[in-house]
Amino acid sequence: MAESKISCQCLSGSTLKKIALVTMLIDHTGFLLLKYGMLKTLAPETSQYGMWMLLYTAMRSVGRIAFPVYVFLITEGIVHTRNWKRYGVRLGVFALLSDVPFDMMATGRLMAWTDQNVFFTLLIGLLTVKSAEYFCTKINGLTETNIHFLWLTATAAGCAAAELLKTDYGYIGIVLTTLFYLLRNDRAKQCILGFFWMFCNLGRLSYLWGLTAAFLLIYAYNGRRGGKDTQIGKYFFYIAYPAHILLLLFIHQIFFPGIQPQN
Repeated sequence: MAESKISCQCLSGSTLKKIALVTMLIDHTGFLLLKYGMLKTLAPETSQYGMWMLLYTAMRSVGRIAFPVYVFLITEGIVHTRNWKRYGVRLGVFALLSDVPFDMMATGRLMAWTDQNVFFTLLIGLLTVKSAEYFCTKINGLTETNIHFLWLTATAAGCAAAELLKTDYGYIGIVLTTLFYLLRNDRAKQCILGFFWMFCNLGRLSYLWGLTAAFLLIYAYNGRRGGKDTQIGKYFFYIAYPAHILLLLFIHQIFFPGIQPQN
């Protein structure tokens, strides 16, 4: 049994980040270049449309790997970071830097209040966890019921903030962050409950394979950061988010001018 566990948990945090980045790129490519690109140029009754629609569906399913992995890594970051406030500032800065590119990809407009990028979701998740922890440690004589109530209240407030700001994944991401954090010492429960939470809320059968892969990858995490701890490496995955969206927007403008995303 011990040997099986060791062979199964073989992925470092750096490897998970790379997988999340690649699958996110695949997802956004499908969204922008297929849904609001190639598919808009074809008649729905043609065989070519059906072929491209199958590819689009597959790419979107693959894309469902990215978000749970990113949320899991955020909770790992909360546990291990030396300065969570600096961590939060970093998320906030890149949330603002990514706002215009994300709005252009999601809505075709430079600024849109109807959609906020995933960095805002991750930041609210971080603040939700740290707020609950703060009150649980500052208030003396709390019973287990009181602690549960504080976590429930903090999570509800985080969900409300995410829905009010209309962040990517909204309340789904906040609950997943809290769930991952509270179950951080039980990987199996993290993955099982996280999977059912995501699948039940996203509600698309086509996402089943992507979500299954996401939580299998999370289960395979070995608890190590991996990679070289350099400043370039530290910020690469943050910069890659707005950078890859800008690249896709550039490609979209070249091949599909005049076709704009609508939301």
